[in-house]
Amino acid sequence: MTAFGKVAASDAPADEEWARPRAGTEEIEALQAEIARLKRVNAVLMDRVENDMSARGPSAFTLFQAAITLENRVAERTAELTSLTHHLFQQISERCAAEKALLLAKAEAEKANLSKTRFLAAASHDLRQPLIVARLYLDMLREHERGARGREIVGAIESSLDVVEDLVRALVDISRLDAGVWPAEISCFALAPLFERLRQDFEPQAQALGLRLRVAPTSLAVRSDRSLLERVLRNFLSNAVRYTARGSILLGARRRGEEVTIEAFDTGVGVEAQDIPLIFEEFRQAGSAPREGERGLGLGLAICERVARLIGARIEVASTPGRGSRFCLRVERAEAPQEPAPRREPTPAASLDGLCAVVIDNDRRLRAALATLLRSWGAIVVEARSAKAAVAALRAARKSPRLVVADYHLDDGLTGVGAVAFLREAFGGELQALIVSSDASEELRRHARAEGLNFLPKTAAPMRLRAMLNALAARGRGEEPSAAGAGR
Repeated sequence: MTAFGKVAASDAPADEEWARPRAGTEEIEALQAEIARLKRVNAVLMDRVENDMSARGPSAFTLFQAAITLENRVAERTAELTSLTHHLFQQISERCAAEKALLLAKAEAEKANLSKTRFLAAASHDLRQPLIVARLYLDMLREHERGARGREIVGAIESSLDVVEDLVRALVDISRLDAGVWPAEISCFALAPLFERLRQDFEPQAQALGLRLRVAPTSLAVRSDRSLLERVLRNFLSNAVRYTARGSILLGARRRGEEVTIEAFDTGVGVEAQDIPLIFEEFRQAGSAPREGERGLGLGLAICERVARLIGARIEVASTPGRGSRFCLRVERAEAPQEPAPRREPTPAASLDGLCAVVIDNDRRLRAALATLLRSWGAIVVEARSAKAAVAALRAARKSPRLVVADYHLDDGLTGVGAVAFLREAFGGELQALIVSSDASEELRRHARAEGLNFLPKTAAPMRLRAMLNALAARGRGEEPSAAGAGR
């Protein structure tokens, strides 16, 4: 971003630089006019000299001298004009070369920045895979660790993994937003369910820190992207909890004409007025967190600003050091839609004991970790890199699978959705399946839903994975009517 700014600034020359060529042009025109005038005068004088010389008049010699003087002046002016023209063309040539170099430098900088952005946007899968593997093994270690010291070490490792995962996720999200590969799903929805989710998620954390979280009831609805809007508000509340030592936090919404202002107030440390623009820059933070280890990464608000632009919203900040802050998001107002009643999901009693499950993933380490986790839950696991390899392994072992866990992104452009279809063709359409991926984008979720498949991010907690697999196992046995909504 900075590189572009410098190039753009240098691409707009100062007024005096442009003034020189214009001044040179005006001087050339003036010299040309004077030379033309002198030539006309010289021609008249020469005519008179010739006439007077032929008549042998007394003023012939004087007129001849005047003509010679004018001729010399014409020669001098012509030399000046030639020099000035040469200088002007040299300036123009140099300026064209400089502009060409600037345009080339700008194009190279844009290409390099776009390449970096595309790389990070596409690398989310590879960046997250090792972290997911580590977390899976860590959760297995926690189940087997009984000592207090061991649990303390596991907790410390988990906290470190959380920080790394947050950093990777933030960097990838910024790159996806900058690259324009994060589509916004605009719809009209009520704010009340979103506010309730936020209250349930942040109230225990606030209470543990001695803070009071209040969420004002609202009947307002907005037109925006549901998940992206929630992400911005979660960042507002997370910062409020992090930078508030005592007092309260308030989340509410108010109607302002054709807009809705969603506001988060806190009684925290606050920010100086001149520092407010800085908090939206990457890796820039203003103020100190009152609790040790609570300082963030400095990327949350940078992401929020980009998300706000993407969904057509505006962020406003007001803050007083030592008294607190107000973060406001202005969103387009909408009429409250008819929200469907939330479906109550049954709690399946089935387990994975003795169930034959297939794990398909092209990442060997993650495939092995996931297979080990399923085996620890009692399942008989066949792991494979592709659907064809899975079918071959199952037939060699004379096993018929009841459950498939497939990564979405496989080799050669294939997907887990296609892998499930291949296995169902080989072993029957009643085969239950779960699609997992480190890419939890809404587009991918929609694709899985369109094929009637469940979806779960790889970053989800193992207990959530276990609950969903138990639900699918129960569904396969006909013990529950459906568990399809659990992971969607």
